[in-house]
Amino acid sequence: MEGMMKLLQPHSRGGLILRVLFFTMLVAMTNVIVVSSLGPYLPDNQILYPILTGSIVGAPFILLFFVVMMYQRRLQQRLSFLSRNDGLTGLNNRFSFFEIAEQRNQQIQSGILLVLDADHFKLINDSYGHQAGDYCLKSIADTLKRNLREGDVIGRIGGEEFAILLANIGPGQAQVIGERLTMPIPFYAGPQAQYPTATLSVGAVMTS
Repeated sequence: MEGMMKLLQPHSRGGLILRVLFFTMLVAMTNVIVVSSLGPYLPDNQILYPILTGSIVGAPFILLFFVVMMYQRRLQQRLSFLSRNDGLTGLNNRFSFFEIAEQRNQQIQSGILLVLDADHFKLINDSYGHQAGDYCLKSIADTLKRNLREGDVIGRIGGEEFAILLANIGPGQAQVIGERLTMPIPFYAGPQAQYPTATLSVGAVMTS
């Protein structure tokens, strides 16, 4: 699909004109072929004849138009997602997290911000490789999401740094969640390695 889009997309005014001329000639040739080959078999009716020939000729181009429109829509949705979400973990990125967290903080009575950092993450990369480090970050993100409640906001705000805005919660409940998040988190490090674990350091501050 991307190859077809590159062919269709003009890169200059001259390219646009050439493509318009090409598709105009293509439609004309298709119409000639349809009329010459199917004309004798179509009803000799002044209303039905142009409708049928127009439908036969135009249907493929209409289909192409809607396929291109669907592709463009999906591409825009994908770009919108990538602009607001971390590409590795799928969490809110730094910009999106602080934007959403600020809006959410204005809606709640009290909140606590947790900032979490993966301990000795450089050692994980050095010991198991950067791919294992990516698996580690994904496992951390999954663990954080599993411990979220409805209304909480989570994001990846740095390389191995994460943040969670806990909404409408007291210090005691936040401490319980924070302690739970400091438990060792296993992650995949390759077919030859047993599942190692990562731990998180957690800091907390009241936001309202």
